[in-house]
Amino acid sequence: MQECSHPMAALRVPEILKWLLSRPSTHSWIIILLVADLAAIGDLVTGPGVWFGPVYLAVICLAAWCRGWRAGLMTGIGCMTLTLLINGATLYPFFQSDWATNLVARFAAISVIIAVVSGSRSVYIREWWMARTDPLTGALNRQALFELGEELASENSWRLLIFADLDGLKLLNDARGHAAGDRAILALATAVRPAIRRTDLFARVGGDEFVVFMCVRDRTSAEAVAARLHERMNSLPVEDGAVLRCSVGALIVPPGKMDVDTLVRLADTQMYAAKTRGACLQMLVADNEARAAKSGRARKNARMPDAAPALTREPVRDRRGKAPVGAALVRGSPQPRG
Repeated sequence: MQECSHPMAALRVPEILKWLLSRPSTHSWIIILLVADLAAIGDLVTGPGVWFGPVYLAVICLAAWCRGWRAGLMTGIGCMTLTLLINGATLYPFFQSDWATNLVARFAAISVIIAVVSGSRSVYIREWWMARTDPLTGALNRQALFELGEELASENSWRLLIFADLDGLKLLNDARGHAAGDRAILALATAVRPAIRRTDLFARVGGDEFVVFMCVRDRTSAEAVAARLHERMNSLPVEDGAVLRCSVGALIVPPGKMDVDTLVRLADTQMYAAKTRGACLQMLVADNEARAAKSGRARKNARMPDAAPALTREPVRDRRGKAPVGAALVRGSPQPRG
């Protein structure tokens, strides 16, 4: 299945801004406070002879980009308070004559800049997700699976990778039209999503192929989760009471860094073995073959923007709808399942 290039593929954002946007909340605030402290120290040392307004403005823009408009406003108020405490009214010759108007005008100007920066942030996050989200189901797409899967493949814990194929979809499309096939695909995604955690990766990697990648407690838990998901995927009603079947390949991954490409390939092989046996569940424990290779082309690890509050579990309908989502992989070690 050939993927079309996304219209925002040409969007270029400096790597430092991408890095800042991907930081967890705690890390972002540490960076913001550190830069603000450095600006205040520089302002204090240089005195009224050097105007530090542009430096404080940079700190405000940093906060708006990292954490949004609320953080930008809070930081703006803090920076205005700092510069007034350090310099008083000496930087503003006309401040005492009409201090209220002066203060309102400066706050309004800062608010406009914050709105522009935070708006750009929201657009970037939204387009980042839309370029990595399947529009029908709201699941991640193939690109996102391999980008975000690198982090999960490096976890020092047991993991489970499910590769599922919806059997009979072509016959359903031929008999009842592609709209019926789309409803069956959406039904599968809707059935799987409540059975996994928000931190688990859930991706549509082909027309009727899905991948679930998650951390589990141990091998026994992995087997139990695989069986539960297989049962759930094989209980999908379609029109006229018919039930679509789903072939599932389950790869149980032991602790240690693995190569995500190899893991997906091994799970895909198990799925085809399950298909030949008739929509069953085929399980395999990954071995050293899946260990991350030290040579060859390495896939660039792309962290997702830290925007969990903007994500929902609703499928993406169009470019004007809610923020697109899949099962989002967040920083830190996901809690074991099972």
